[in-house]
Amino acid sequence: MRNLYQYIFILLVVVTAVGCQKDLLDKSPLDKLSTETFYKDQSQADMALNGVYNSFNCCWLMLDFMSDNNYCQDAWQGSLEFSQWTQNSSSWRAWEKWAIGYQTIGRVNRFLENIVQVPISDDVKNRMMAEARFMRAYWYADLVHFFGDVPLILKTLTLSESQVTRTPKADVLKAAEADFDFAIANLPVKASEVGRATKGAAWAFKARMYLYNERWAEAAAAANEVIKLNTYSLQADYQNIFVESNENNSEVIFDIQYIRNTRQQPWPSTALSYSEWPTAGVTLSMIDSYYMKNGKAISDAGSGYNEQDPFKDRDPRMAATFFLPGSQFKGKTFIPKGESSRTCFRPRKYADENNPDLNNCGLNLILMRYADVLLMRAEALIETGNTTQEVYDLINQVRQRASVNMPKIEAAEGTGLSQAQLRQILRHERRVEFPMEFTRYSDMRRWKLESAVQDVYGFNKEALSDPSDPAKWVFKREKLATRSFDPKKGWLWPIPQDDINSNKNMKQNDGY
Repeated sequence: MRNLYQYIFILLVVVTAVGCQKDLLDKSPLDKLSTETFYKDQSQADMALNGVYNSFNCCWLMLDFMSDNNYCQDAWQGSLEFSQWTQNSSSWRAWEKWAIGYQTIGRVNRFLENIVQVPISDDVKNRMMAEARFMRAYWYADLVHFFGDVPLILKTLTLSESQVTRTPKADVLKAAEADFDFAIANLPVKASEVGRATKGAAWAFKARMYLYNERWAEAAAAANEVIKLNTYSLQADYQNIFVESNENNSEVIFDIQYIRNTRQQPWPSTALSYSEWPTAGVTLSMIDSYYMKNGKAISDAGSGYNEQDPFKDRDPRMAATFFLPGSQFKGKTFIPKGESSRTCFRPRKYADENNPDLNNCGLNLILMRYADVLLMRAEALIETGNTTQEVYDLINQVRQRASVNMPKIEAAEGTGLSQAQLRQILRHERRVEFPMEFTRYSDMRRWKLESAVQDVYGFNKEALSDPSDPAKWVFKREKLATRSFDPKKGWLWPIPQDDINSNKNMKQNDGY
């Protein structure tokens, strides 16, 4: 995958050379490569395919701040209105997801139409087509999750064909399923270059598509195919999964590849947003959700929780995921005063805090890891009515990685649990395992979790402002923002107004 940048350099050289031709009657485009003169060999096909990968450059982190886990008070970043359910058809975060999704799909379609003419072996051609179709399947599954019915476009459209209509969600999912199946059949278990799609990635995202659409038995089976590959494993050190020095580790199934000085994260990087800006807030609801080390919720009698010593003896994932008052942040004790944090907490995961250039962040963003596969299978089994030992074992694997080592379900919650009890255990486990990983907002939406659309609370900073004597700190809860669910809008996003205006056949979702 890192050969991408060599190809981009070659592409620039080729474009420059074309622009220097003296024949003014040559009608080849001067600002880009033409499909009539391109796709002549594998090198050019690789360049085109890497262009598809490159379109995955989305600002994923904003999804977390739309959920009950996080809070960003500045409207310009685009998450605030979604977290408050005040989004509308001009909300640019909806436009961004729609635009990037269809940009990628368009690139895939052009690639598939032109790869057929490249003189390479069928095995190589099928592998490259499988990578492209994996990405098309990813985006169609994502688009229907956020927007419902969406246009299904499987070829490059002419201008006369551009007035498309929305395709029923079931048909879009069927097309995505076919793309995933082709990818599974033609992708290797281990990619030849780091960052490329693999068989495991195709199975894992197919499982997520099934899970998000309540096709429980199929989701369980797809997740199990990933497990059966015996390729992935949980990292012993939870915090170490998300640092640059340990990228592409055994738990990573698919991520977005970034490299400092070459292809760094898009602005604003997670390093800038999480390590410097005061907008990267973490809600008290998120902090409260972590259990004590004994496996009890902080609200349980006998848990041992002390509201004036709130971080003592908690699930280790809390301190591994967030900077807490009194912890070390950028070489200093974190004291939440002034503009350091509105809620008194900051994200640690993906913060890249020791990077001297926060606009030059090369930290990969993980879109799928093995812990998610284990919990997806567990959830799918629970929803089919399966409450056997396998469900306990799948969740316990995630709870008991070495650096976490929380009690097993059997020890903390008991045995012989009902479907409803295991469902709540699973949902809690997903929340504390994946914060800052762009999944909580989707979980809220697919579970229709209206109770999660709740007011934002944090600690009062003034009561924590004396760094010399933490013993004098007083933890006072205070309300910072109001959030309320809008049933008229429901759980779908608006179709961007620009598309409604330019296409008479495009219909809007209810409530917008």
